[in-house]
Amino acid sequence: MPPKKDFLPDPAQPFDAFSEQVRELRDLTAELPDEYFVVLVGDMITEDALLTYQTMINTLDGVRDEMGASASPWAKWTRSWTAEENRHGDLLRTYLYLSGRVDMRMIERTV
Repeated sequence: MPPKKDFLPDPAQPFDAFSEQVRELRDLTAELPDEYFVVLVGDMITEDALLTYQTMINTLDGVRDEMGASASPWAKWTRSWTAEENRHGDLLRTYLYLSGRVDMRMIERTV
């Protein structure tokens, strides 16, 4: 198993260390082109819609997971997939917020 990689500053550290990590993240993202953030915002918005996708998939033959507890292999996979993708969305949202490069208020309106 590869070593764990933290993509976000650790807020459990002392405030000065956390603040320095946020500054480093902002310094790194300052050099990225705007198009990069357009893609990340689009991906994050897609991740936010996962529950809609899961709800639709749950109605398909072979899944039928209307109550969210089906033992069907496809239902189990769909629940695991949604949980994993949701974590990606959480990471993206926090990364975008800490980068200071996007208007989070407008993103929330869009979502």
